[in-house]
Amino acid sequence: MKVAFINPPYFPKFSRESRSPGVTKSGTLYWPLFLCYAAGTAEADGNEILLLDAPAMELDKNATLEKIKEFAPDLIICETSTPSIINDLQFVKSVKETYQKPVALMGTHASAEPLETLSMGTALDFCIIGEADCTIRDLIRHLRGDGAKNLSEIAGLAWRTPDGSTNFQPEGQKIQNLTELPWVSKTYHKHLYSCYKKYFYGANLNPLVVILAGRGCPYRCTYCVLPQTMNGHVYRKRDYKDVVDELEYIKENFKDLGEVFFEDDTFTADKENVKAFCEEILKRNLKITWSCNARADVPEDLLFLMKRAGCRELCVGFESASEEVLNSIRKGLKQSGAIPFMKAAKKAKILIHGCFMVGNLGDTKQTLEDTLKYAKKLSPNTAQFYPIMAYPGTIAYEDAVESGDLVSKNYNQWLDKDGYHRTTISRPGLSSQELVDFCDRARREFYLRPKYLLQQSIAATFNKAERKRLLRGFGIFYKHLFRKHGKVN
Repeated sequence: MKVAFINPPYFPKFSRESRSPGVTKSGTLYWPLFLCYAAGTAEADGNEILLLDAPAMELDKNATLEKIKEFAPDLIICETSTPSIINDLQFVKSVKETYQKPVALMGTHASAEPLETLSMGTALDFCIIGEADCTIRDLIRHLRGDGAKNLSEIAGLAWRTPDGSTNFQPEGQKIQNLTELPWVSKTYHKHLYSCYKKYFYGANLNPLVVILAGRGCPYRCTYCVLPQTMNGHVYRKRDYKDVVDELEYIKENFKDLGEVFFEDDTFTADKENVKAFCEEILKRNLKITWSCNARADVPEDLLFLMKRAGCRELCVGFESASEEVLNSIRKGLKQSGAIPFMKAAKKAKILIHGCFMVGNLGDTKQTLEDTLKYAKKLSPNTAQFYPIMAYPGTIAYEDAVESGDLVSKNYNQWLDKDGYHRTTISRPGLSSQELVDFCDRARREFYLRPKYLLQQSIAATFNKAERKRLLRGFGIFYKHLFRKHGKVN
């Protein structure tokens, strides 16, 4: 069977698979990670696939439709997100009008609101709920006649019935043996290698390759969309030797590699597994640079081991200086633990990309100012300041609806007119625009500190890779430092 996997066109450099989908001020463009895992699984099951990443390939709607036409698929699967859902359903309509073939949506929004999504897009046939790999495989088997007899036997699927009504089967058990899934890097190399150097993370060494060593997060932060809609709250790990095998493949097959980034929700959730992974890298004498998502609770001895094994940077969510706010979002960490963690990371010479978020329950103008001071005190290598973006399927969204703090359910309001992040949340004494304005100011104050500029200048002088990253990132980022964001059409 011929199956087309499409990351649809939208804004230039729009990243659906970010935890906060949108266009970033750093020029970041995400690999379509979960779309590629699903495509690789379908290909391994004997299907011919077309994989198009329109934002990376710089394809507009007509060019994307033409490539689909040339391939002549039997099924089209598109990725979606909350901020892009209206655009994506319009694209689905164009696909259906042109080809009259079944079309499915996968991704966070389709998982959170499958029946609403089907009702919003009458041209849409299916929504994939949760982890897409096996559900899409089983849907394809059904359509080609060698799988489940009925759609209702496929876990994690919502569909339109012949009479126009909708139905769904809840997602079943999460994939337990992730080691059996095809390496996503092989799917990248086969289908997206021409775009390899267009994928860019502002805080990382580029070009980079993004993979998973595990899925799911044991923590319960109210705002984080991936664990609550797709990956679940149990951390399931690949065999660490298989992960190192994939690193060896990446190093051999991706020219001029800067680093590998592990997009696990919390790569360091199982510290013994991280230790075994690092020891395996050292045992093989594999020289490769990598970074990952982590929490501010990694012990000093493990940080030193990670550094020896090639770890360059940790992406860490500090979020707020207020203990009350941290409790309200169920972060499970205290400010008092973050400070010694930062000292240990700097001692181990591991860089930190710090994430700070404002507009959470309990935030006030004072807690926002305290958070900015906190960010300066921690002084990570890079930092991002975001207003809370509560997505359907998250506790944060439910809380905002219940409290009346959600000011709009229009999904076009999650981004401003240029595709950059804004928020549909207002808090007492803090409008949504004030939250965006604060983030703009916080960004300026953090990055334009004389001490910070001096530190980065020194790093650029003595480290060629960091110099290249800084020059590219700052060239893109600088134009946003004094620009006002948040306006919608």
